Amino acid sequence: MLIEKGSGNFIRITTPCRIHLSLIDENGYTGRVDGGIGLMLDRPNVVFEASNDSDEFQIKANKYYRESIEVINEKASRVFKAFNISNKNFRFNLRRYYPSHVGLGSKTQLSLAVALAIAILKKKEISIRTLTKIVGRGGTSGIGWKGFEEGGFILDAGHDFGKGKEKESFLPSSASQDANPALTILRYPIPENWRFVLVIPNVKKGAYGDEEVSIFQNCTPIPKEEVNEVSHQILMKILPGIIKNDLECFGQGLKRIQNIGFKKIEISMQDQIVKDLLTFFEEYGTKAHAMSSFGPSVIAITESDEEALEVKKAVEEKLGRNGEHIYLSKPNNNGAKVKYINKD
Repeated sequence: MLIEKGSGNFIRITTPCRIHLSLIDENGYTGRVDGGIGLMLDRPNVVFEASNDSDEFQIKANKYYRESIEVINEKASRVFKAFNISNKNFRFNLRRYYPSHVGLGSKTQLSLAVALAIAILKKKEISIRTLTKIVGRGGTSGIGWKGFEEGGFILDAGHDFGKGKEKESFLPSSASQDANPALTILRYPIPENWRFVLVIPNVKKGAYGDEEVSIFQNCTPIPKEEVNEVSHQILMKILPGIIKNDLECFGQGLKRIQNIGFKKIEISMQDQIVKDLLTFFEEYGTKAHAMSSFGPSVIAITESDEEALEVKKAVEEKLGRNGEHIYLSKPNNNGAKVKYINKD
């Protein structure tokens, strides 16, 4: 996390964007469950401002982000209660947001921005992992909270699983708020030359709420042979690819795990446009591509700005003007950025 030196009662927090590449284990035969891999990008992002010198509690948001006000209020209330403080004098302003339920973890990033802002302004020294627990995130994946803290590529090992353990059933984070934030076991910087063409197609949003819970209940457990194969690809392809800056190696492992395990199920439920985009990236010859979380967001990874721009143009030609959002993104290897700002 980058915290610029400064002081005062007005801060701005800019978050990264989370790409969740795959869950690892939705079988649980080892006594652990979930686990996953993902990485953090510089855009799109959340920009959240907070101060505690107002005359009354206020929450403001751009007209396009009105639905986020309820999230801010609910998460702030959790933090106020945990710290045993009132909301008096706090003022929040959501300056920038990106779509929720499209596979990019915007709710976790916003929730942690709210929690961290309150902690800083009240001079509370508390870990990001603890803040994650307070706001009820991380019950399935550890990518979002660890990425907020440090950025980079992240591997998490999930939760203890079984009767009386952290998790007793296969459920997403939204229905696992009593679980501790997932245990992260590796964080490694993303090669700085990697570029990401991120496409958010204008289709039905990814599964969430009751639909997401139903998918976890009806499609698990995953066969342990597939769980083992996902683990092997991560260990022998994806991790070496990141560490050696070998995008082809990384992409080979990524392609394999998109076709087995829980990720295969996630992709099978997508609009045909999403499936066609993944096929397009394959036929175009990108070394690495994937769908994030429950979709519909997809990424293609390149090794230069020039190559990324070429892929972006090709995608635009394919999709035409269908209301999709396309970003050229860079790695975020630092996590969230905190800046004290002058209101004048």
